[in-house]
Amino acid sequence: MRFRELTLIALMLFGSLFLLVFAKSGYDVQTDLFSEDEYPDDLDTLEEFIQSYYLLLDSDTYLKDYSYVNPEVNALQNDQESLNTFYMKLLQLRNGIRDQVIIYQIGDSHIQSGYFSGTARSALQKYFGNAGRGLIFPYRLAKTNQPDDYQITSPSRLKRKDKPCSLSGYTLSVDSEAELKIKTNAFFKIDCTFDQALLYANNEANLILEEQDGASELTRKELEDYSIHHIRYQSAINTANIKLPSTLDELYGISIERSEAGLLYHSMGVNGAGFYTLAKQDMLFEQISLLNPDLIVVSLGTNDAQGKYRRSAVEKNIEDFMRRLENSNQNTPILFTLAPDSRKNGKINADISNVNKLIQEYAKDNNHAVWNLFEIMGGAGSITNWRNNAMAAKDLLHFTPKGYMLQGHLFYQAIIKGYKEFSEKRDK
Repeated sequence: MRFRELTLIALMLFGSLFLLVFAKSGYDVQTDLFSEDEYPDDLDTLEEFIQSYYLLLDSDTYLKDYSYVNPEVNALQNDQESLNTFYMKLLQLRNGIRDQVIIYQIGDSHIQSGYFSGTARSALQKYFGNAGRGLIFPYRLAKTNQPDDYQITSPSRLKRKDKPCSLSGYTLSVDSEAELKIKTNAFFKIDCTFDQALLYANNEANLILEEQDGASELTRKELEDYSIHHIRYQSAINTANIKLPSTLDELYGISIERSEAGLLYHSMGVNGAGFYTLAKQDMLFEQISLLNPDLIVVSLGTNDAQGKYRRSAVEKNIEDFMRRLENSNQNTPILFTLAPDSRKNGKINADISNVNKLIQEYAKDNNHAVWNLFEIMGGAGSITNWRNNAMAAKDLLHFTPKGYMLQGHLFYQAIIKGYKEFSEKRDK
């Protein structure tokens, strides 16, 4: 009998014992879970297969409390080929060969609230390492809603510019010197400190080291149209005051990070966004590449299914958006998350399925991965079950914080499943 078969038998025998021991010890799953020839040959893929197996045991136990969810279909589609390089980078990160893996998620109001991405981020970072919170933006200063795991305030007056749309979804205009006060918190029960901040602005901007409280180093990278200001702090902090000079006309976003190996998960959401609203945003596509993502997650489609549905128009909007995204990030794998179920005009919104089918067709034709949230949450009409279980909002379009966090956990589980399968195949 082969060593792998013995290993699998051992895992099956000890799986129940593993869960029993943790249950008796008071372990809270809901709280605590959260060209190939160029690569080294000594990556420990068997160990990764075993560890990811245990993660999924815990995750499946957690999901038993949600009978209206279809966990058996919770898996990424077409990922083993299209996300091969992403999984390999995760494997390298776990083996100490790579310092950082970066995810960038772009979406609508489902993502802007931060509960989905925050849950997925914290769960993935507990396994792959915490490289920091990643992209943040003064959304409240821009008169819109902001995630709960950080605050950005300012005594200065800043103006929101809806166009151009930046890598954070919005742009703030700074007319004169200003100050941003940043404070993070452990909302998602993970270390929220940071020791560096990268500020993205117009290319004329020029921050001054002496004006940045607690900063030990400041470097500036000037690009053709933008500038990136890298502030390093003397120690890990959860509060920072960043002084913006009068030369900083436009603020596009700030990434707060840690000098540790791990995963960095950027996310941006724009209320009301769809393929049709973002397809012509030049700056957005230019700036995504500044983050050097190893995976781009596209979470759009809900708003494309509102109003009067026309297949040809939606198909063109998806193609226009994706061609621009692909052209600006030519070597980056892309993962679609399909739009969840919702109601329109008091009825099941059949156009959600129509839009999702177009996304699936595009993904298949262009070798992109798909995560089918629509089917996982229960399919057409399932938004009612989520509402009955306090997981969806009254409008039967959005979700409660708990509903979004459940989605984030499901997304995390799907990625771990894909990573486990990749590790298993590579070890054979």
